[in-house]
Order: sequence, then C-alpha cells, then structure tokens
Amino acid sequence: MKHIRQGGVMKWLLLTIVLALAACGGAEPVDTVTDAPTISVPVVPVPPPVSSSSTAEKHAARLLQQATFGPTFADIKHTSTLTTQQWLDEQLALPATLHVPNTPDVVGKSHVSHYTRVEGWLNVALHSPDQLRQRVAFALSEILVTSRYHPNIELQPLALANYYDILVNHAFGNYRDLLEDVAKSPIMGTYLSHMANEKPDAARNIRSDENFARELLQLFSIGLVDLNLDGTPILNNKGQVIPSYDQTTIEAFARVFTGWSSDSPYWNVSKKDYFKPMLAFEAHHDTAEKQLLNGQLLPKGQSAQQDLTDALDNIFAHQNIAPFISKQLIQRLVTSNPSPDYVARVSRVFNNNGQGIKGDLAAVVSAILLDDEARQLPQYQQENFGKLKEPLLKTTHLWRALEAESITGRLNTVTLEDTHGQAPQQAASVFNFFRPDYMPNGQLQQLGMSVPEAQILTDDLLLEMQNFFHTAINLSIKGQVAKPNEFQMLLDFGPLAALLTERGTGALLDRYSLLFFAGDMPVALNTLLLSTEQQLQELNAEQRAATLLYLVFISPDYAIQL
Repeated sequence: MKHIRQGGVMKWLLLTIVLALAACGGAEPVDTVTDAPTISVPVVPVPPPVSSSSTAEKHAARLLQQATFGPTFADIKHTSTLTTQQWLDEQLALPATLHVPNTPDVVGKSHVSHYTRVEGWLNVALHSPDQLRQRVAFALSEILVTSRYHPNIELQPLALANYYDILVNHAFGNYRDLLEDVAKSPIMGTYLSHMANEKPDAARNIRSDENFARELLQLFSIGLVDLNLDGTPILNNKGQVIPSYDQTTIEAFARVFTGWSSDSPYWNVSKKDYFKPMLAFEAHHDTAEKQLLNGQLLPKGQSAQQDLTDALDNIFAHQNIAPFISKQLIQRLVTSNPSPDYVARVSRVFNNNGQGIKGDLAAVVSAILLDDEARQLPQYQQENFGKLKEPLLKTTHLWRALEAESITGRLNTVTLEDTHGQAPQQAASVFNFFRPDYMPNGQLQQLGMSVPEAQILTDDLLLEMQNFFHTAINLSIKGQVAKPNEFQMLLDFGPLAALLTERGTGALLDRYSLLFFAGDMPVALNTLLLSTEQQLQELNAEQRAATLLYLVFISPDYAIQL
C-alpha cells in the first residue's frame, strides 16, 4: 500500500491498528448489513490513477480537512483560488454562528433535550459558513471539557449549549479571557463543583472544593510537568521530570475559587441561573493569603474578583501554557505527533502574536495551519505525521461532501453516541473521550507516539461505524428511498452518478480522491475500487457510486488524516 511504500512509520502502524481492530469483529456478517452487495474482488493489475485535480485543489482539500468539518467540492474549488492566508482572513472575518439560537425544540413542544442540542450542533457544523471557528470551538470543547453526564447538567441541555457558545465566541479571542469566562460559567461551576464553593472553616469541618482548581491546572492550562517551549518535558539533573505544581498549590487555588455562585441575591440557591456568569459573594470568599505558581503570593484581604484575576494571570504567565495548549490544538487539527520544532514555532506565536499580545487564538490557529508541517503534501511529510479521524468528523465530512438533508430538515441524534463513541459535550469525564498523550500498547508505545483517537477505537465501535455508514450511504440515496422518515439524511449522488456515467469509474474515483483523501487516494485502494465496480453492473449509477463510497469510508486508509 502507498503508506508502506512511503516508509511512514506512523502511517503504517495506524493502519495496523485499524486492521487489527477490524479483525476482532470476526468474519460473521452483521444483521444491518446483510443486504449489502456480495463482492468477490479478483486481483487485476490496474495502472496507477492519473489525477485530474490540480495541485492547488489538493492543497485546498488538505487545508479544509484540517480546518473545517469536511470539504465540499464547491469549497475546494473556491479555496483553490486563494492562498492559505487569504482563506484564513476570510474565515477570521466571519461572524460567529451560535448554538443556542440554532437548537431546535422538540416538535410541538417548547422543550429542548440533549438530543436536540446535538441536532443543533450538527446543523451548525454542517451548514455554518464560519467553519474554522466552529472546528476550533470543537477542539476547545475537548480541552475545556464539560459534559451532560452530571446529574444537574443532565437537566440543562440549553445551558450546556450556552457554555459551548463561550468557546465559539472565544475561538479567535484571547485564551486568558476564555479561562475567565470558563471559570465563571455556572455550567463549569456545576460540572467541576466550584459553584457555591465555601471558604475553609475548621469549626464546621469545611474544606474548599479542589475539583476545578485541579483540572484548571492539569487539563486546561499547564499540565502536570514543566515543559520546554517545544512541548518536551524539562528534566532535572537526575533526568527526571519536574512537577509543575503540588498539592499545596491546588489547595491555594481551591481557596481562590471560593465565594462564586449563581446570579441571585442569595448564596447557594436551589434554583440557579445557568446562563449568566456566576457572581462573587464576598462573605463566602477566603481572604487569607495564598501562594500560587512560581512562588507568587496573593495578599490577604483581596476580593473574590481580585483573587480570581490574579490567579488566572499567574497561570497565564506560566511557561507551560503556550506549549501545553498549542500542542493540543495542533493535535486536534493537524497531526497527533507534531515535531518539537512545530510546537515551538506555534508556542512562540502563543506567547507573542507579533504585537506583544499573548494568548491570541486567531494568531495561534493561523500559525498552526500556515506552518510548513501542516501545508506539505503527504509524500514530503515526516514519518510520524498524521492522525486518526474522530468518528464524528467522518460523518460530518460525508454529509457535507454529499449535501445531505432530511425531508424535514431535522436529524435524529438518539443513537449518535452509540454508533460513534462520542457526541458533542458527552464525554464520560473531564478527561474527554481520549487523552492527548494516549499511546496504544505495542509498537506505537515503544516508539513514544501518541494516537489520542485510538482510545475510543474498539472492535465494537468499528462494527457500529460500518453498520452506520452502510445505512448512511447505501440505504440513503436521495430519490431512491421509497419512504424516507422525517430524520433520514439523504445523500445527493446525482452529480457523482453523472460523472460515473459520462466519464467513467476513473473520474468518479478521482473525485472521491479529492474529496476524501485531498487528491491522494492510495493506489491499492484505487485498484480495489476499480476492480469492484466491474462487478456492480446490475446496480444503477447512483447505487454503484454509493457502494464505492461505502468501501472508501470503511477502509483503513480513510481512517487516517494525512
């Protein structure tokens, strides 16, 4: 296969993971796919495909894979006429599409559920013009995690969408400002339990809640160990990592975040306002002095707001925040194992956007996508370049590329988490669906390579995804579903069928290559699809195009973003 021919260690090992997990499912057919065509593919020598896509279109498709919820053919054509900087400038100038106004009510009722919240999220991901902002917000939602899986948040789906809009609004803003709005969010205050956090009182056996303080340091800002600018750990003279904080630091930050509660004249009311930022209640705030990171001492007698401001400034001044956040954003957009030089280049922009401003996310995201490591075509990349695609991003890619719509404009998201292993703001814990440093057992672990998305990639999930894509592709051809239900997303295969009929299989696969592989479909997969199409002549053009696309989507090659 192409990935082996290129000698890419990461690419080959990622393929082995996907293939091995797929093999775990066995050879027995799954009930929902028993009506798929039976295909016996002979080994037929086929010359390598000759792409009709221009280099500009391939570069555009790669950029859109990294920076949107999936390229459409029209988007590729438009972006191919621009430089990367011009495309970024276009996206940065677009107004934000918010989720609360786009979350539909249940039909006939004034009631929002988590299913309609996710439906609204999908509609924004599929149709909003501010694709880069939305993709960055999604990345931030996997760093600054909140989830429906909290007994109080389970009852607040629209408020959870409102938290997501904090991320949308700050996606091109300043990370320091984002941290403050997150710290004051009643949803975060509920999720990590610093809403109505009390000052210590030995007589009443009260200790300040450490939950938010701990995760703010560990997950949202600086991480567990001191880092160089390039994201590598700083070692002491014994070759050991250096902890970036200790338990006493957590206890001090926990006391910082006391005295904040819902927007109400009363402390710790039962009926909270989950939409407005929390307010300070000074009587419940700890005013004793507090020692923070790098020995900084907060003086006694400060207000809750003064302590919060100084504490967040203290975190923001730490050397770790630039590499810790920059590397995770690179991982979410471009590659799981960026080179230290790549991380360092982006970290420098995080520390100074060129105008003396630290934490400018618009500048950071631009630096990530403009970097040579992001823009080089796959054949010129380092061996460990690439990332597994998140299941949710595969589906948004499919639906955007084929302009999927239901007959009512509604989507059914009840089973989305089961079939994809994830849904927006539905991680099992504050540690997200997967950790940024997750390493599967085996060769990747021995090589020290992270594959975050592999943490949810199980054999059961692969079978679920195969079944999902069979239904979503083969059984959802627009104009060929006799009685589509109100939620079924129908795919428009008309243009692709015309391409197949008028210009042949090679032209169709060339289009698939551009849309789904940025013009770089592996030769072995192209050969397989050409051979397969020869056995599908009893099907009409739309069905043949759908069958080939289904094989693309369940292939190990498509599982990897290069």
